Amino acid sequence: MQYNYLNGKFLYKNESKISTEDRGFNFADGIYEVIAFRKKNLLNYSRHINRLKCSLQSLKINSPFKNLSSLHFILKYLIEINHIENGFIYLQITRGSSERNHLYSPKLKSNLFISIFQTKNFSKYKKTGVKVITSNDIRWKRCDIKSISLLANVIGKQAAFRMKAYETWQKYKNYITEGTTSNAFIIKNKKIFTHKKNNYILGGVTRDAVIEIIKKKKIKLVEKKFSIDDAFGADEAFLTSTTVGILPVIKIDNKKVSNGKIGSLTKELMFDYEVYLEKQIKYE
Repeated sequence: MQYNYLNGKFLYKNESKISTEDRGFNFADGIYEVIAFRKKNLLNYSRHINRLKCSLQSLKINSPFKNLSSLHFILKYLIEINHIENGFIYLQITRGSSERNHLYSPKLKSNLFISIFQTKNFSKYKKTGVKVITSNDIRWKRCDIKSISLLANVIGKQAAFRMKAYETWQKYKNYITEGTTSNAFIIKNKKIFTHKKNNYILGGVTRDAVIEIIKKKKIKLVEKKFSIDDAFGADEAFLTSTTVGILPVIKIDNKKVSNGKIGSLTKELMFDYEVYLEKQIKYE
């Protein structure tokens, strides 16, 4: 039986219940994080916590923690009692529960929910690469906040599934912003391009880690928006997220990238990112 964590208690999954007056339920008034763990070690933890704090501050949601060190203990214990070696933590904080009203008290006590799930097998995609489609970006213009309001992302992801693609890369004024669940990268003439951090994208934790690797390798990185035509003309392409790491992109809409094969620089970065994660693991 799986355990969750809800407002100070470790509970069985079927016992984890929250009020219908939760503002996350009524208004999508909340934020979330997804944190990977391997061999029971939390990966990229400080990056996730820094983004979590930024999201809370941006929406002026009260933190459920007096000290964030307690969160680390909660997550480690949740992993332990669920007997899962490799997987992901889903953490959600909403503004709290109150009578349904757009207005809220700034003193409202937030609700904290944490669940856990096992790692999915993406090895096939890493060996073959994936197809992405493109669509207009219809999201609000504060994508830098990791909000639980994900309806536009859901629509985009489902559209990709219908087209037998892995992901939808979203366009704003004909420029690629990011995927519905990932950040987008292209490679041209040994230069790597990705949208700069601003309100049009979520600053992905894996994105930032991969950028750190790219800079250490002294590969030219250009953080600026690139057009759909730039993407069609790319030598290589890939996407990044916490759940998949780096996935090669071999087709954008109906245009093959790198003749439909995984590019050499993408392969190199995939290997380097695995080494980067492995260094965070303590074996006991």
